[in-house]
Amino acid sequence: MNDQSPKKVIVFIPALNEEETIGSLIDKLRELYDKKRTIPAGYEIEILLVNDGSTDKTEEIAISKGVAVRNHPANLGLGAATRTGMETAYEMGADIAIKLDADFQHDPADIEKVIMPIIRDNADICWGSRFAGKINYKMPLVRYLGNRFFTYLMNKLTYYKISDAQTGMMAFNRKYLAIFDIHGDYNPPQQLLVDASFKHMRYFEVPVVFHPRTTGQSFVNLKYPFYVFTNIFRLLIFGNPLKVFSLLGIFSILFSFFYFFLAHLANIYAWSISGLFMQNVSLVTMIIGFQLLIFGILADLIVKKRK
Repeated sequence: MNDQSPKKVIVFIPALNEEETIGSLIDKLRELYDKKRTIPAGYEIEILLVNDGSTDKTEEIAISKGVAVRNHPANLGLGAATRTGMETAYEMGADIAIKLDADFQHDPADIEKVIMPIIRDNADICWGSRFAGKINYKMPLVRYLGNRFFTYLMNKLTYYKISDAQTGMMAFNRKYLAIFDIHGDYNPPQQLLVDASFKHMRYFEVPVVFHPRTTGQSFVNLKYPFYVFTNIFRLLIFGNPLKVFSLLGIFSILFSFFYFFLAHLANIYAWSISGLFMQNVSLVTMIIGFQLLIFGILADLIVKKRK
């Protein structure tokens, strides 16, 4: 790409059975960014649909609108669709990629706000925050509490100041598109926050508007928290195995000393539980603790070599 070519913003849309909204969303994007040119001069927007195993006419409608489409053979999950969107956007030459949900809960007009910190080179990634902006409906209490909890967790696991860790509107510059990792097929916002933090990417967030869902079905269900914690733990291990396994190893060693002390008391006071049994448990947990420490060191060397 020469210096005179317009810089490319890829809007990628993960979609699962969104035939009721996808056509209108594509039309709205073109109305805003083809005709009114609300993004800065020198930038152009292209649209990419990531069809995550839809069984309705989502793909057909997108193709009829002239949109690039990448298909999953089955429903793989929002994380997998986001991964495909980011990888494909990079392959398409994106200078900036922005994820937009297909259900119109996010306002396409907010795209400009989310990409501007990256255009100004103030950020490598930018999140559109619903809680810093406006939510135009009463969010169910369970979902609200879940959002607040995961936002709190992300603030503890990263060095960012985050107000909305589960947004569906996220933008990335080309530098991050080249090096990102999403290991799990769910909860992409949290995975990307932890990954970007490990890689020392600059974070920014802007307030956006959030509307109620009127069609389709949310991917969030009762299994979602279990997927989230599994993926976050996987990310932590990959990003900083020495810290994770050191903490587990130290905890195991401390537990072994505590249990050995209990075994000593059991022998003195003739408790019903066998002091010998407790000593064996103490020895095993101490061995496990030292193995975890060694494993953490080896894993850290492997990860640093890969990076």
